[in-house]
Amino acid sequence: MKMVNQEGRVSVKAAVAAAIAYVKELYEGVSLRDLLLEEIEYSDASKKWLVTIGFSLPETKEVSTSVIFPSKTSRELSRRYKTVIIDAVSGSPDSMKIRTV
Repeated sequence: MKMVNQEGRVSVKAAVAAAIAYVKELYEGVSLRDLLLEEIEYSDASKKWLVTIGFSLPETKEVSTSVIFPSKTSRELSRRYKTVIIDAVSGSPDSMKIRTV
């Protein structure tokens, strides 16, 4: 889905779709939950879209839930954020990095 806008670059929607597909491909076999677009920015200097995707991963943690059972294993969701760099001309992903909040 390479839609080009009036400025001759890949559209916002196409960049987001490419970023989401890239994250899903890299995390193949992992249960990603609540996969959402968090931020998008265009860099004129580098001619790149910076697309931040957020998702939740289940994690096993030791959680104190009561006095009788001070340590109990439970599964909680951990929110992660990744910024995918999309080439604005080709529409292909260049890289992905951790986005801290």
